[in-house]
Amino acid sequence: MRIAIAAASLLLASSLPALGQQTYGPRLEGFAYPYDVKTFKLTSQRQDLEMAYMDIPAAGTANGRTVVLMHGKNFCGATWEGTIGALAQAGYRVVVPDQVGFCKSSKPEGYQFSLHQLSANTHALLESLKVEKPVVMGHSMGGMLAMRYALTYPADLSGLVLVNPIGLED
Repeated sequence: MRIAIAAASLLLASSLPALGQQTYGPRLEGFAYPYDVKTFKLTSQRQDLEMAYMDIPAAGTANGRTVVLMHGKNFCGATWEGTIGALAQAGYRVVVPDQVGFCKSSKPEGYQFSLHQLSANTHALLESLKVEKPVVMGHSMGGMLAMRYALTYPADLSGLVLVNPIGLED
């Protein structure tokens, strides 16, 4: 009886991919984001990279302001879905990058993932989108990144929001 149960379990487990179980690639291919994902090409640390991001226009009457949402270490830009919708409904343009090394962005080998570097990458993205003086909001490690962005580019933002940030030091 045990052999029959074990054989049936193995047969069932081997058929799971055939039953439509989703598999994802290194850039989360096949994982649907709540809004269109675009890519920003950049060169960083002598490597050609791509930074995935969502750029959501204001819904209804735009207030002329932009909010940039920075995800934490165990999250992706897509985890901000509810916040994106609320901010867009309130008239904000919302820019949500996946940091290099995370989710739909490039995963370079031999890369220095410092908060300073991720901040510089985000600044380059925002410059390419002609975003001026956004409100920067970060969650968890994204809070540390948002703080580093504020310290590095204080003249280039209009506000800072930290949501359950972890340790505010490198």
